Amino acid sequence: MPLYRDPEATGRLDEITVIEDPGMVEVDETGALRPSFAFIDSFTVRAHPVIIDSLLEGAERLWSLDELLGDLEQGA
Repeated sequence: MPLYRDPEATGRLDEITVIEDPGMVEVDETGALRPSFAFIDSFTVRAHPVIIDSLLEGAERLWSLDELLGDLEQGA
C-alpha cells in the first residue's frame, strides 16, 4: 500500500495516520452513499479514498526499498 506524508511531517508520535478503506461510506438523508471517515484512536483515522485524495494535495509519496528494487528489476 502506498504511503504518503505531509512535507512538514517530522515523524513525531503525535502525528495522525490515515488508513484508506473503500468501505467507509454512509447513507445520507436522501439515501445516497457518501464517503465517510472514523477515528480508530486519537492518532489513527480510517477514511474513504475520496477523502484521502483531498488530504493528499501537497503530500509527498514515500517509496519503500522493495518498490524501488521491483521497478529496477522490471526495467532490466
